Amino acid sequence: MTRPVVPDGGFRNIAVLRLGSLGDVVLTLPVVHALARTFPGARIHYWVKEEYAGILRHDPAIAHVRVLERDASRLEDLVSMSAELEDCDLIVDLHASTRTRVLTFRQQALVLRVKNRRLERERWVRARWTGPKPLPHVTARYAEAVAPIGVTPDEAPRVSVPADAEAWAAAQLAALSAGAPVVALCPGARHATKRWPEARWCALDERLAAHGFARIVLSTVAEQRQTPALAARIAADRQARWFTEPLERVGALLGLAAVAVTHDSGLMHLAAARGTRVVALFGSTSPVLGFAPVGEGHVVLCRDLPCQPCTVHGREVCPKGHFRCMNLIEPDEVMERVRLQLPGSPAPVPGS
Repeated sequence: MTRPVVPDGGFRNIAVLRLGSLGDVVLTLPVVHALARTFPGARIHYWVKEEYAGILRHDPAIAHVRVLERDASRLEDLVSMSAELEDCDLIVDLHASTRTRVLTFRQQALVLRVKNRRLERERWVRARWTGPKPLPHVTARYAEAVAPIGVTPDEAPRVSVPADAEAWAAAQLAALSAGAPVVALCPGARHATKRWPEARWCALDERLAAHGFARIVLSTVAEQRQTPALAARIAADRQARWFTEPLERVGALLGLAAVAVTHDSGLMHLAAARGTRVVALFGSTSPVLGFAPVGEGHVVLCRDLPCQPCTVHGREVCPKGHFRCMNLIEPDEVMERVRLQLPGSPAPVPGS
């Protein structure tokens, strides 16, 4: 591969494209920050779906967030939007989707695109007998995209939130915890087979309450409706509260929690990017696909069953009917992992 030529003085306008989802957007930030360090005179424009823009607007490395409206999917809309990229001299496509390919089609700028490893991921799901190797973490894939221009991301993702969100979150937790450690529970995930059963979440909450922990539950309104028993438990406890807030406030809350318990979800990556230790529960997916939480001190609970992973992104029902990947994760085990994550406890073995 011929190494792209960097113009004298570097680039003036850089567009980074990653339209979604939440976790993927968070994981692009090491590339964004490395671009800002390497080309300090450049303006970085980030293109993203509107529902994820909140975690980017307050990043000092990003000059402009270009929001794609929820209905911006027609070909003519994308072709019209692509005119806005004509002033860029570098476009970094970290999505490589049909939409980003339309947006970058026939652009005069240098276009760097992430390598699509879909077939390698599908081998784990459909052809495990071929002996696939674990995929590189997605942050490494994103780093490969910008390596030809000498950009080297060398840090974990970090998300910035505004000062008013930080102050709001601090006030909320001060009123709730009375000095007790705060554990964030994140019971949502887009696909059912990535979600720990609600009864297990209730059992974990019961154990946390018995040990004196304050709890915050973070989700969308729809996810709250999907877990009515857990919602009722939280509503009845003065040391617990459920939040369905914008991403800026969710990020602020996560940054103040001692530990976050999550699924393989966007909030797993957001919690890690806010510097919070994570206990991540993997069901139908697996860390071998390259999406484990990034950073030191996180714990992944994955049973590594012969049928796991059964999907790249998630399913609505377990294809085997037993859902052992999640049912074999016990609340007592998760409780012990949470306890070991607290400041002053022995450091966990990464990935254990």
